[in-house]
Amino acid sequence: MWVYCASVGACPPVSKKGYPRPLQRPGAGLYSLWFSRHPCLPIPASAPNGHRDGWLREQGREGVAMGFIRNCWYAAAWSSEVQDQPCHAQVIGEHLLLFRGEQGEMIALSDTCPHRFAPLHMGRIFGSTIECPYHGLRFGADGRCALNPFDPRTKLMAARVSTYPVVERDRFVWVWMGDAERADDSLIPDFPWLNQTEAFTMTGEHSMHQPLNYELVLDNLMDLTHGQFLHPTTLGNEAIAGGVVKTRQDGNRIYSDRWNPDGDAPMLFVLPGVVKEGDRVDYWNEMRWDPPGAYYLEVGVTLTGRPRAEGGFLGSVHMLTPMDDENCVYRYIVFRTFAPGSAEVTQALEGIAEHAFRQEDEPMIRAVQARMAGRDFWEMKPLILKTDQAGILVRRTLDRLKAAEAAVREATR
Repeated sequence: MWVYCASVGACPPVSKKGYPRPLQRPGAGLYSLWFSRHPCLPIPASAPNGHRDGWLREQGREGVAMGFIRNCWYAAAWSSEVQDQPCHAQVIGEHLLLFRGEQGEMIALSDTCPHRFAPLHMGRIFGSTIECPYHGLRFGADGRCALNPFDPRTKLMAARVSTYPVVERDRFVWVWMGDAERADDSLIPDFPWLNQTEAFTMTGEHSMHQPLNYELVLDNLMDLTHGQFLHPTTLGNEAIAGGVVKTRQDGNRIYSDRWNPDGDAPMLFVLPGVVKEGDRVDYWNEMRWDPPGAYYLEVGVTLTGRPRAEGGFLGSVHMLTPMDDENCVYRYIVFRTFAPGSAEVTQALEGIAEHAFRQEDEPMIRAVQARMAGRDFWEMKPLILKTDQAGILVRRTLDRLKAAEAAVREATR
């Protein structure tokens, strides 16, 4: 049954939980107006966090509308990015505030003040609270308003911001964007190599904003055969075309290992002196992916026919965090077994990675995104090659997880 309000128009029917059902993709301004001024169906006190942001998150209005998984862990920042100042992150369409409390604990809240919608990360930290830079309301780790400077003795029970489960692990700040009751930190992908600083020499922690849909970046990462053509002077190797690939899936995790025998030595390993130019080498690429965007890659070489232990390898962690449909943050770090402690080699590897991502991968993926012009990947009926197996498994896994969440939402309305 629909109820009419003169201020906005027709109101949606209530769900099984007694909450109003979301409108079908209304304009953001109209949607906010509907909730802020609607006299007949206010967001109930029983809604998560008792306010608009929490209700929107439970209903899946943000993020899911853009085709993202909610019930999973997203890398919202490097731990080193969140120190003594508030930090802003945008994840699947939502603006998050990250800051440390009095004991150094990580706190994750909605970055939008419910009073006049100011970005809270522009404010100041007081103990374990954040002060809004606009009118001075302070919010604690539980999302509640801890102080109203204009009436300190009165509790603003309705003034809350969304809270998010948050965990620091393996140098990253992981945020759960879905149902808080389902947050399980055992589901966070493990990257133990990042803590083994005595065994490996590390580059710095890098972050790049990319004007790209993160699934297109995943397509690029999961199919390393493009290296022969897109990165011919750095990462490529003609032996990749004749390599042997083994791809497997374990739950939602996907592995793809490529063995490329008897090829020219890639410059990536010639420059630091692992092998010499003109050497014939066996070259391996082994990758692991966890949804939605956690990726580990190991590449290494050894002289043709020699044991892998006699060569050297580079490990790297790549973390893709979708901001929205057309933008993502790409965080990465590289570590190695050779040239320990050499600042010159570290700088050279960072330069190669920056060039490959910015000057070779990004322009190509941007051109693909422009050519797709917003059309769905499957609707365009892509030609599928044998070498696409890992990338197709990634897309099908993401599609399956999205569909499962959509079915749950529909069943609970």
